[in-house]
Amino acid sequence: MDTIHYKEFGSGKLIYFIHGNSLNLESMIEFYEPFFETNQSFRRIYLDIPGMGDSYLKPSINNSDDILEEIYSFILDHSNNKNFSLCGHSYGGYLCLGLATLFPNISNLFLTCPVVKAKHRERILENHKVIVQEEVIPVDNKEYFEDYLDMNVQISNLSWSKYQHSILPGLKKGTDSFWTNISEEDYMLSFENLLFDRIKDTHCTVLLGRYDQIVGYKDQLELMNDRKNFEVKLLSHSGHNLPIDEPDSLFLFFKNFIES
Repeated sequence: MDTIHYKEFGSGKLIYFIHGNSLNLESMIEFYEPFFETNQSFRRIYLDIPGMGDSYLKPSINNSDDILEEIYSFILDHSNNKNFSLCGHSYGGYLCLGLATLFPNISNLFLTCPVVKAKHRERILENHKVIVQEEVIPVDNKEYFEDYLDMNVQISNLSWSKYQHSILPGLKKGTDSFWTNISEEDYMLSFENLLFDRIKDTHCTVLLGRYDQIVGYKDQLELMNDRKNFEVKLLSHSGHNLPIDEPDSLFLFFKNFIES
């Protein structure tokens, strides 16, 4: 029986989607399923990270290495030794990088705002910026409006609606206490400093937000820019919630990714 909760759609080329910390699979479904309304030639598996959403956290899990092993086993059971792609946001992107070192049959990666340094104090972060496109007066979920303003750059009724549909399901669901209490040492993959040396042949498309105060963008550029297998784009009007801030750019780059 799977301890990892997931939702699956379509058939064809296989893509796994891994959400960010404190969220659940609904965020990635909201971000990416619209791409497949006119292209049904992909099998999409959206999963909840153990201890988040509806995925069970085994008592034996102590750190990100253990989380990675759980997801590795899940993918091994569901991919039938076929090639597949990975798509991840934030911590989910960090896990995708880890998985790319374990699987020889990963076709490519698509990452938005990935963690590359687990220890917060070691990250180069940006100042958050708010661009108010129009006045937004919240009617529902008023208690989350401040978080929306703290996390989004583009402020509009449309982005507030997208935030409620993509981010709030995970926030309202909550996480296992394991994630609340995890130390930075346990949050870090034990081989973090070797990640990019071990990913030499897998093509990676990476989108970063100019005003990302959670993971920044400068560390990612330093680690990725000189590597031929990494295509890195810095979006000028986004923060950490890049898929909500610049959905048109996300659509363009993801369309190129799945068609490559």
